[in-house]
Amino acid sequence: MGAAHSQAWRTAAHAFDLPLRPALVALCGRDGDATRAAASRLGWQSTETDWRALISRDDVDLIDVCTPGDSHAEIAVAALDAGKHVLCEKPLANTVAEAEAMADAAEKAAARGVRSMVGFNYRRVPALALARQLVCDGLIGHVRHVRASYR
Repeated sequence: MGAAHSQAWRTAAHAFDLPLRPALVALCGRDGDATRAAASRLGWQSTETDWRALISRDDVDLIDVCTPGDSHAEIAVAALDAGKHVLCEKPLANTVAEAEAMADAAEKAAARGVRSMVGFNYRRVPALALARQLVCDGLIGHVRHVRASYR
């Protein structure tokens, strides 16, 4: 997932009109040697082996949480509380209580101008945008069930 997200951040400005240009500032992983090798291969400027250190950095504005799912809530809530924007991969949380804590942290952060979102990989696919528009315009009738395959 880290490789896919790295590529996405590196090329986002080529596909979208962004107000800022993403910079691959710091990659975080548990194993220092493996993280440094990945950072070199994927184009990151520096590394951390503790997510708390990553969140405390002044040169990091956004935390992309693509860790194992059991750590999503803790990292995302801490990042939001620290004023960092957050993109969190799925599964968002493992329990309702975690999800509620994340939603509460996101709501409080949003009041301070901090954004958060879940990484839905097909969010901006043109075919899905067209399908949504067809449904919104009432052109295909009342939708009761959808089964789709994207190839």
